[in-house]
Amino acid sequence: MHTDALLVLIAVAVAGAQLASRRLRMPAPTLMFLAGAVLALLPTASHAELPPELVLVVLLPVILFWEGYSTSLAQIRRYWRPVLLLGVPLVVLTAAAAAATAHAFGMGWAAALVLGAVLAPTDASAVAGYARALPARWMTVLRGESLINDGTALVLLGIAIGAAGGQLTTFGGAALRLGWSYLAGAAVGLAVAGLAVLVLRRVRDPLVLGAVSLAQPFAAAVLAETAHASGVVAVVVAALGISRHSRRVVGGAGRIPAHAFWEILTFVVNGGLFVLTGLQMRRLFTEIAPSEALVLVGQGVVVAVVVLLVRLAFVFTTPYLLRLVDRRPRQRALRSPARVRVVLGWAGMRGAVSLAAALSVPVTLGGAPFPFRNEILVITFVVIAVTLLVQGATLPAWIRWARLSADPGDTQPAEVVARLAAIAREAEPGDGSVRHRLRLLEAKRHALADLVAAGELDDAQMWVVQESLDQEEIRLHRLLRDGLASAA
Repeated sequence: MHTDALLVLIAVAVAGAQLASRRLRMPAPTLMFLAGAVLALLPTASHAELPPELVLVVLLPVILFWEGYSTSLAQIRRYWRPVLLLGVPLVVLTAAAAAATAHAFGMGWAAALVLGAVLAPTDASAVAGYARALPARWMTVLRGESLINDGTALVLLGIAIGAAGGQLTTFGGAALRLGWSYLAGAAVGLAVAGLAVLVLRRVRDPLVLGAVSLAQPFAAAVLAETAHASGVVAVVVAALGISRHSRRVVGGAGRIPAHAFWEILTFVVNGGLFVLTGLQMRRLFTEIAPSEALVLVGQGVVVAVVVLLVRLAFVFTTPYLLRLVDRRPRQRALRSPARVRVVLGWAGMRGAVSLAAALSVPVTLGGAPFPFRNEILVITFVVIAVTLLVQGATLPAWIRWARLSADPGDTQPAEVVARLAAIAREAEPGDGSVRHRLRLLEAKRHALADLVAAGELDDAQMWVVQESLDQEEIRLHRLLRDGLASAA
């Protein structure tokens, strides 16, 4: 099958799975993964490969950028401790537990540690695809975790591969490497965000704005990787910074098409990744004997259960440990009930990032075949399949069981609009002309950004109000142009 025909099939599978999910009441990512596995049965699809560079350098920055851009910075600041705990120590514990389990099955420690690092992070595309039914604050925790744990896991993977080649790293060296990865990645992200904001201040053409926004995640990722830092962290920091500042400098004519473009792009990329992951089934399993494949499937199921149990134990243990060191009323209000912790634990799906990390393991090391590489690939695929087909498919039921609903106390958009109107009238009294109303909208946009910066309004509610302001701005510009044309 030619590549162009395969791309058409993938696009059809993504669209078809999205439509079927509503009829079958199953999560779309699960159906997309199954569609990829079915396509893998076609004889002509046996050559389909998922290059790790395509995922880690091209597709992952796209997903992370939009997830970071649309994530509430205020919520991340509020829940920074669970995000940090899930994104760093849980990754290390998961890697250790998965490695110990694989070693117990007979895998050498070097290969087992590589497998543990591969399976340690949750997948940003899986979180984006499965957990949207959660309230904003818990969605923010899962998003924040998936946005930073890739950086931790990829550092661990590099250390594990180096150890397999005889390059031993001390605990201090590993900590230093991890620290540099995060700090330098954050610095690169801030630099890219600052440069992007300077450009956005001077550009009004929506097409140019779209091109600039598309270049931002790749610039952050490439520059960070060049500095041997975390491209993941760089992309996320750049996205958060650009989202924070572009609210004041980008008008509705540029923002609405840019947002529509990114929503469609990330939907297609996310869905395509699930289909491509399922497509790898045939290629991975045909390289090993059927009897060995059956054994590895059983081992993969056990590893998946261990990874899930470690996560559940972590989310139930850490709140009690935190209570020992912080008993402030404000922190008590942030604690989650047991049912919520079950959902947060169950939502730790693995996906294309883990498979890409496994595929990036070198075929040879020091002139000899990398030990247990085929086993690492097959077990990784099985763990991904279990998390997507079992955890992902049943996550909506767990959310209903937990009786999770919208966060209480959210400011209603209508109230915010009324408050902005009052602020704008005080700041810009005038005659009610189209130009005056455009100046009022500009004042409202800045007032809206001020409310978010002061912590009086959450980003999720801000975007609802911002969209209405942008649509009104576009309408007024159209009226202004029509008026000028009539006068001419």
